[in-house]
Amino acid sequence: MYQGKNPTALQSQNLITEALLALMEEEPFQKITIKAVCAHAGVSRQTFYSLFENKEEVIGRRLDQLFEEYRKRFIEEKRAYTIRSLCDSIMECFVEQKKLLSLLVENHLDTLAREKSEAYLLHLDNIFHAYDHEDRDYAISFLAGAIISMVVYAIRKDDFTDSRKISNLVQKIITGHYFTPKISITKTARALRLRAVLYYKKDYLW
Repeated sequence: MYQGKNPTALQSQNLITEALLALMEEEPFQKITIKAVCAHAGVSRQTFYSLFENKEEVIGRRLDQLFEEYRKRFIEEKRAYTIRSLCDSIMECFVEQKKLLSLLVENHLDTLAREKSEAYLLHLDNIFHAYDHEDRDYAISFLAGAIISMVVYAIRKDDFTDSRKISNLVQKIITGHYFTPKISITKTARALRLRAVLYYKKDYLW
């Protein structure tokens, strides 16, 4: 994919991106041809292939723009650097881009969203303290996967309007406050659980 700064090339990339998204509102992604995208964007096939290798790269570029916007907002708003604030920021951006995400889900392209979210979580890694840096990639993959899976599920249920709903749920699951045993918990178990929660909050600053 073209990564330069030539104004004409960037304009063509924008035209192609908007053309593909517009066509996706009319027919399935897999049925859209490069020829149709070029005709809608008013560019030649040669121009398309000088900027993108395939249609998936076009979607990837739009997601890059989305996550870069969210990353800048997260840093500029100077929020407390916590996992909770990170989830809130991602979810706010996703709700704002519900139309785009719905198109991705309908066309089975949500995997691209997960890949991009993982990449940008890694870019923000330096502002978070990792308990075990060697396992950082696993933790980020888990967090990105959890968020995207919940977003996809909410979109399919047509219940994706509250950005904090999923953030709250992620927090409860990670801190062990969502799934609880049906049998009564002994005082010793309660004490151990409280100690674990306090330790977690101390180290990870929810």
